[in-house]
Amino acid sequence: MRVIKTLILACAGAALLWPQAAELKTTQAVLEKYQRALGGADAIRKVQCEARRGEVEGNAIQGKATFVAYTRPFKTLSRVTLPGGAEIVSGFDGSVSWSITPQGASIDKSSPVEAVRRDADLQYALHQADYFKKYELAGVVDFEGRRCYWVHGTTHWGKDNNQYYDIETGLLAGYRFQSDNSSSAVVTTLLFQEYKSFGGPLVATKNIARTGQETQTVTFTSVTYEPLADSLFDLPAAVRALLK
Repeated sequence: MRVIKTLILACAGAALLWPQAAELKTTQAVLEKYQRALGGADAIRKVQCEARRGEVEGNAIQGKATFVAYTRPFKTLSRVTLPGGAEIVSGFDGSVSWSITPQGASIDKSSPVEAVRRDADLQYALHQADYFKKYELAGVVDFEGRRCYWVHGTTHWGKDNNQYYDIETGLLAGYRFQSDNSSSAVVTTLLFQEYKSFGGPLVATKNIARTGQETQTVTFTSVTYEPLADSLFDLPAAVRALLK
């Protein structure tokens, strides 16, 4: 999610209920089926470092952007190269969310730290409810042509969040959520498609985000799990200067 948010910044409805009752009756049952579909809780727990590479296309950019995104528990670093060659670097060291563009360095003060930590949580699939003050199975709905369990929640920071799990496969089909930005209520629909294994839990290799008239597709071409040095996530000097 953080890669998608970074690119959206850089390139600056009610669901129909199905008449039949859901096969699963509780949120926990839906989430446990999802964990099994990914490869199991143990496989998820084993992921302590991750590097994802891929490309991005969208109607707000000409051509393709490429990226690499590194994650350790609650720490991230991503480098996005835009079609013209400009680079955008962003990260989170566990407490400070920052970015560096050709215009300079900045610190994100509009997104709650807990929201950024969630996006850097490598075991998010094991304890999603921890980030919500309300989180419940709301029924069975049609989501983008797929019959899904609908889990509806309100985050601790007050944002509406809807999650849709494919009834047949158990996999996450998508989200419909309010921006984490404290001053915005814009809604994004995010689709997860083409799940594959790279030696760990299944990964949705095609992510399609729609926000208003803007559409963006992120494709992950590789995912690796080799150890990453903690120093990789240190704040750059330009960011440290802003904190003084």
